[in-house]
Amino acid sequence: MVKTLAPSAFSDFVLLLLSAAPKLGLPIDAVLRNSGLPPGALRQRGLPISLRAARQIWSSAEEVSGDPLIGLHTAEQLDVGSLDLLDYLTRSSRNFGEALDRFIRFAPLVANGGALGLQVTGRRAHFRHFSQDGVPAVADLVVSLMVLRARMFSGEHIRPLAVRFRHRRERAAGEYERIFDARVEFEAPCDELVFDRDLLELPFHSAEPRLCEVLEDCAEARLRASSKVGEPRAVAAAPSSFASDVRQALQICVAAGNPNIDRVAEHLGVSSRTVQRLLREQGTSHRALLMEVRTELANHYLASSSPTRRTLAAGLGYASARSVSRALRRR
Repeated sequence: MVKTLAPSAFSDFVLLLLSAAPKLGLPIDAVLRNSGLPPGALRQRGLPISLRAARQIWSSAEEVSGDPLIGLHTAEQLDVGSLDLLDYLTRSSRNFGEALDRFIRFAPLVANGGALGLQVTGRRAHFRHFSQDGVPAVADLVVSLMVLRARMFSGEHIRPLAVRFRHRRERAAGEYERIFDARVEFEAPCDELVFDRDLLELPFHSAEPRLCEVLEDCAEARLRASSKVGEPRAVAAAPSSFASDVRQALQICVAAGNPNIDRVAEHLGVSSRTVQRLLREQGTSHRALLMEVRTELANHYLASSSPTRRTLAAGLGYASARSVSRALRRR
């Protein structure tokens, strides 16, 4: 499953910093000033803001604090409720799998600058986050929050089988191992948590099914209302740029596990027929661009590690290890 909507963000994305700031000793007004915003700005939930401004604030927090791992440390300090409805929905879910599903569906209530996805391949489940122009602090926050919240709501010390980040390794990389209690890799094609699929059934002691139904109805209503903030992106006026738009969308969709043309078209805010027509006019196709993107990602994987065929299949959006083997023979 994958969730990709037109890029948008809300002040809730920044309010996470406000929630954690006292425990982190972070001068939030200085962070806002450094971002070009007046002190006291964005203290109200639900205010639409640009993704550029939201990312700038997180980058500013890293600069002002001098902490390159501000995202990890923020996740550790966030009280339940800091994510508002998203927190209460995941906490009241029956198990880890339902919580992940709801987080993916309703994350756009906070921000939607990339793609979230969950893919099960054999005995492994892959939770993925991809943002083309993402900030490392945000990637650290999203991925670590999944593990920390699951531990809190289940009462179990969940250990991922692997943790991967798209950004470079930091000097204080030992902090990642401390928080995840697992092997951590960097400069991967996307941010990713890999864990045993049985963990999807891990029960939450905080589960409240009836409350969850009520909250889900509320979240659906908010999601419909918020969709007006970020309208679907129009096809670029210059035809020569459309193929690059499709390539970027394919990178996101491959990382999230579903790169078919319908998903790419949904991400771009156009119909699949429009994608086919404009690519045909440029002398290429969805299939050709998908092969290029997969080849680039496969080269990255093979250069940085020795992944199994199953791992490659999951990372490249193939249905099976046999499919990726056939594709590699054609390289």
